[in-house]
Amino acid sequence: MRILFIHGRSQGGKNPQTLKETWIKTLKDGFKANNRTMPDNIGIDFPFYGDKLDEFTAQAALPASDDVVQKGPGTNKDFEQFMQAALADMKTTKNFPDEEILKFAGPTDVQARDIQNWGWVRGIARFIDNYFTDTSDFTIESFLKDVYLYVSSPKVTAGINRIVTDMLTDEPTIIISHSLGTVVGYKVILENSNKLDLVKHITVGSPLGIKAISSKLGIPENPAKLGWYNAYDKRDIVALHPLDNDYFPAMPAIVNYSGVNNRTDNRHGIIGYLNDASITKEVAAAIASGLSSTSP
Repeated sequence: MRILFIHGRSQGGKNPQTLKETWIKTLKDGFKANNRTMPDNIGIDFPFYGDKLDEFTAQAALPASDDVVQKGPGTNKDFEQFMQAALADMKTTKNFPDEEILKFAGPTDVQARDIQNWGWVRGIARFIDNYFTDTSDFTIESFLKDVYLYVSSPKVTAGINRIVTDMLTDEPTIIISHSLGTVVGYKVILENSNKLDLVKHITVGSPLGIKAISSKLGIPENPAKLGWYNAYDKRDIVALHPLDNDYFPAMPAIVNYSGVNNRTDNRHGIIGYLNDASITKEVAAAIASGLSSTSP
């Protein structure tokens, strides 16, 4: 019986073992807070792709909204349309007031309050960073750049997936993924569904409900034996939509839980997710099922 953790972006340069220990400790804290004990006979794997992702991002040199404002659109139309669609989705879903966007758009960008105006796009991104992300190592543009590269570049997809796939085994497995890692995990699961003994699929802080992302992933699937559990904090801008029939219509349907109270600064950090009682309950049930299936 194994648990496979799949981390998100902005992990480059960090110590993989320290990150793994943080994930394990946070999950165990959740078990303890809910009067449970996490079994010791569970193998835990933590594929680390942070440095490789940073390498790909540096090579791609995708334009920032500032660059598009100054030089004009057209350098990378597919990426620009992706950014426009994702940020427009966030603005509409969260009902950002135009007056607030204007404060961040810049004085020359007040004429066209439209997603085709890159000054307006920049204003939305800056507004989100000011009110939602609240950490120096996370901006919504950098997040969307990394996601775009992963879902759009076969080279990036293959390079990241290889790191994760190398740690797959034939043992019953629970996959727990976070943020960009939920996109990575989803693609890895589909590519290895014929040989992966997937007991449970758990995602936290997932952006898969954003149409700009899901539209690049094909028809949603849910092959986990005990189903897919998606948990999020409604204040987490990355987890913009539930993974339901409107935004990610998998069969069988994904179970969504929006009651997480993520206490990290941007409501998105992993240490604000893995210790949640609902997630602990799902992991415990999946472990029990997986262990029983391997008992003689």
